[in-house]
Amino acid sequence: MVLHESEKTKTLTMVQSHPKFRELSRPAIGTRGEEVVVHKVEVPDYVRHGDDIELKCHWEAAPNNNLYSLKWYLNDREFFSFKPEEVPNITVHHLPGVNVNMELSTGERVVLTNVELDSTGKYKCEVITEAPNFHTADKSALMTVVQIPEEKPRIYGTLHKYHIGDTAHLTCVSAMSLPPARLTWYINDKEAPRQYVVFMNNSRSEQNGLMETRKGLKFVVSREHFHDGEMHLRCSAMIPTLYYKTQQHSVEDELTYNVPVMESRDISAYSGSSSNTCYGQQQRQVVVLAGLLTILLEVMITGVLAFSPS
Repeated sequence: MVLHESEKTKTLTMVQSHPKFRELSRPAIGTRGEEVVVHKVEVPDYVRHGDDIELKCHWEAAPNNNLYSLKWYLNDREFFSFKPEEVPNITVHHLPGVNVNMELSTGERVVLTNVELDSTGKYKCEVITEAPNFHTADKSALMTVVQIPEEKPRIYGTLHKYHIGDTAHLTCVSAMSLPPARLTWYINDKEAPRQYVVFMNNSRSEQNGLMETRKGLKFVVSREHFHDGEMHLRCSAMIPTLYYKTQQHSVEDELTYNVPVMESRDISAYSGSSSNTCYGQQQRQVVVLAGLLTILLEVMITGVLAFSPS
C-alpha cells in the first residue's frame, strides 16, 4: 500500500504524539538515563590550614527539568543552599570550620576562606529539579586540611664516631603536624633495610590534635656502610604533595675496629713486666758499649800521635 504525502504526515504526527514514543525519544542524561546527574565534584584532596579553596559541582538535567535547588553538605550537614526562584537565592548555614565567601559563591561554585582543621571531611553536592517529580542526584569527595610544620625532623642518639662492630641506634622524630608525617630512613641515599627499622608509636597533642611520629634505626656498623670513608644517615619526613624535609647525620673516616676494653687491658698486664725488664737491660748494655768505644778511640788517637815524626 502506498501512502500519499498527507497521509504520511498524519501518521507521523500520531506516532510522535504517542506517550511511548516521547519516552523512547527523550535524551538520556546519565549512564542509566537519569533525569538529572552530578557528573563530578571538584574538591581538593589536601589543603593547608588557613588557605582559601574552591568547590565546584558539575551537573546536568534532562530538558524541561529545571533546577529547584543545589545544596552543599559537609559530613551530611547542610551549609550552603542555592534556589534560583527564591529571593535571596543563597542561604548559608553556620558550621564549625566552614567560612563561605558569599560574594564569590554561585551554587555550582562555592568559595571557602581560611579553612580550619574542622573543615576536614566529606563534601557533597546535591541537585534537585522542580516539581512535580523533584528528581535528585548527588556526588561526594573527601578533603583533608593539613597543618604543615616548617621545621625539619630531628635525629636523636647520634655519635661522632662509629667503629666497625658498633651498634648504631638512632631515633627520628617529626615536627607536630596533621595528618602525621611519614618518616623514612636512608643509609648513604639508599632506603634502610626493613630489618634495620624500629617502628614506634605516634603521639597526639591533647590541645590541638596534632601528631608527632617517631621511627628508629638500629644496625651493627660494618665496612659496607662506609662509602669513600663516609657514612650518611638521613631521615625524611613527608606529607604527600605538601611537605618534604630531611635531616642528615654524617660520619667520616672512622673505620677502626672496636676491640673490647677488657681484652686490651689483659694484654698489657700480661706483657708489661717482661717487656719493661728487657728494655732496661738493653739500655744498660748500650751505655757500657758506648763507654768502651770512647776509651778505645782515645787510646788509638794517643798511639798515633806518639809515633808521628816531629
